[in-house]
Amino acid sequence: MESEFIIMLKKTKITLSILLMAVSIPSLAANAQGQEPSSNEFNQYIKDAIEQEIQLEAPAAAKGISTLSNKDFDHSVDSLMEKGVLKQDTIQKIEKLQDAEVVILNIDETGDLVDATSSKQGDIKDQFEKKVTDATYKSDELGESKVSDHKITLQSTLSNRGNTAGKETGAFHRLQTPASNSSIVYNGVMADSITLPTYDIANADADNEAAYMYTGVDGVAEVGFEGLKSKSTSAGWYPVFHAKVLHTVNEGDDNGYSQPNSRDTTYVYRSKRFDNGATINGYKVFYYAGKSDEPTLTIREQINYSNIYVVKFNGLGTTGRSVKRVTAIAMNGVSNSTTSFKHGFTSAVWNNMRFLVNNSASAKYPQNVTNLSDDVWNHGGRIDYTNSNNVERYSFYAR
Repeated sequence: MESEFIIMLKKTKITLSILLMAVSIPSLAANAQGQEPSSNEFNQYIKDAIEQEIQLEAPAAAKGISTLSNKDFDHSVDSLMEKGVLKQDTIQKIEKLQDAEVVILNIDETGDLVDATSSKQGDIKDQFEKKVTDATYKSDELGESKVSDHKITLQSTLSNRGNTAGKETGAFHRLQTPASNSSIVYNGVMADSITLPTYDIANADADNEAAYMYTGVDGVAEVGFEGLKSKSTSAGWYPVFHAKVLHTVNEGDDNGYSQPNSRDTTYVYRSKRFDNGATINGYKVFYYAGKSDEPTLTIREQINYSNIYVVKFNGLGTTGRSVKRVTAIAMNGVSNSTTSFKHGFTSAVWNNMRFLVNNSASAKYPQNVTNLSDDVWNHGGRIDYTNSNNVERYSFYAR
């Protein structure tokens, strides 16, 4: 007998096949390949996200499901629900994802945002604010990455350790996987939720500082959240999409390697603002490696099961990549790498965070990743860290 929840879900559910016929996208801009995103393309990213949720609970049932036609996909998902294969919590996540807004961003080799198109709003390129900074690193930073032998502790004030590349730009704790290879592919990060810290954003901005929680693929593509304000954007936390252009590593793992004389370009989605202390549920960032139909590095970021950001980094491939998770305070215009930041924050939380493995077939906790790079630079401040039952909490204190 079907549960009341399943019956209600089937009555209220907007199937992807119906959505395909109903979606109308006004004012589409041509993307980097000269084609307009279609409703079918938007739906495909929703199907990918749903497949990921099913895969984590029932891998055998999920295999290849996103490649089905919309009609067959809907039938398969309904069947899994009716047979009790999926837990109610997963069903609720799927229901939200079915009506998610998908935003596709195309970033070219020079770091320019070619277009940004929403499945529900059409052309939204004007809702993104561009920031450009020079990222020139000192020559003594160059060299081989060293894997820290420091074990991730349950509670501690983190000391400087590991690969300190990037220390001129601020304070950070960075966890980074090894390069992907033929035996294992690291393709993303997922967390049950993340909590944005309490941070004096306005005054930090006045002192050229900004806080971040983000996921990166090597050092070339990073997505996450930044606490910021500008002339056109009120103080708050916003989704940000960062591309390092003129990068010298097109393939392979840099594990924090510095890149000389690069230009960093960041795009801020200023229409999606979050307050201090906001919790983002269902946080997931991933790409697919080695797919013949997706040779361009294409990162999906999922938040609250209601928004999917698809960022295409044209000119970059997918093989041999590493993945990193970073909690940080960036400092601009500081010449001394031991001068403390002026504005700290409290209670940044990564809840049940794991690295996605083998195109999301499974997931590993950081402590289970062999040769994980565990890098810390406090920049003269203090970084407090606790881990209780895989709930990781950070506070950065100025000195």
